Amino acid sequence: MPFASDSEVGPDTWELDLPLVHPTYLRLLVAAAKAEGVDLDACLVPLGLNARWLSNCDEPVSLAVWRDLMLSLERCAPRPGLAIRLGRRVPLLAHGPLAYLMASASNLRQALEALVRFAPLRLAVLNVQLRERKGSLELHVRPRVALGDVERFTLDFLLAMICSMLEELSPEARRSTTLRLSGMGADIARAWAEVGLHVEGGARWPTLFVPAVLADASVPTASAEDYTRAWRACEDAERHQGWSASLRSRIEQLFRTGHAANYKLPKVAEHLGTSRRTVIRRLADEGTTFSDLVDASRKQRLMRRMSDRHPAQRERKLNLAEIAEDLGYADSAVLSRAVQRWFGLSPRELQRQVDAACHS
Repeated sequence: MPFASDSEVGPDTWELDLPLVHPTYLRLLVAAAKAEGVDLDACLVPLGLNARWLSNCDEPVSLAVWRDLMLSLERCAPRPGLAIRLGRRVPLLAHGPLAYLMASASNLRQALEALVRFAPLRLAVLNVQLRERKGSLELHVRPRVALGDVERFTLDFLLAMICSMLEELSPEARRSTTLRLSGMGADIARAWAEVGLHVEGGARWPTLFVPAVLADASVPTASAEDYTRAWRACEDAERHQGWSASLRSRIEQLFRTGHAANYKLPKVAEHLGTSRRTVIRRLADEGTTFSDLVDASRKQRLMRRMSDRHPAQRERKLNLAEIAEDLGYADSAVLSRAVQRWFGLSPRELQRQVDAACHS
């Protein structure tokens, strides 16, 4: 059965599922690159961008723009390790309400917990998890979506930024923490050594190890009262993270950066600080329904997950149970029925279509 006109398999189908990038980071990235001696005209002009537009931009930027800029900066870099040096230049205060929350935390442990809780506000492309094991806290970092040929550059930039944040909170962080990376080449190892952070290889995904004794040490800027206010500010920022007055846009952004629990109406209403009835009424005024938004998001997320597993990108077969869990379904059988309803195909048949689209 052929696909309906609004269900064509191609890059545009799954780009809609991608998180948006806060415009502050593009400005900081370009400013830091200029300080590094990068020829900005050579980087921006081929992309149809200019410094004036970046300085005035206050709307979220698509991941495609971020990716193109990263590739262009990497090509124009005077020497290896540009992403690490750029990440180190981003000040803590650039992270908005999240920065205030981390700065007012009682210790690094609480600051890291705040980072994990509100990471989608500013680090929407990352899935960040915190674990405690063998006398240390482990901050596990992996891409929320496939980043392709800019994955290393993006991860190095964001990891260097996180490490810089921790050092601003505790000067001991640089000497005491360890970063474990995967596939680290000699150039990257030298670049990390230049900034004085101890780095090891051997991890599947980047992991930052913070000794428990350091994690529990007080932060000089700690303030319980400010922490409470900053937490509320982060919650307010979450409610408006769609960068739009449209309730539909705010819910779509929540779906992009959240997990499957956000597909429940009570959860979304609680997140938005309103009632379920109000959400339903306002969406009706905007010409849509909550179930329509959930369906669209699940379709886009399904296409993204299937494209992530394309053989040219990852040596991994389609795991229906894993995708079903990611989409908030009870099991793979429920997912299969949804795929049949959306596309008139089985998941395996749809995967073959996605593979063919990725190849072309």
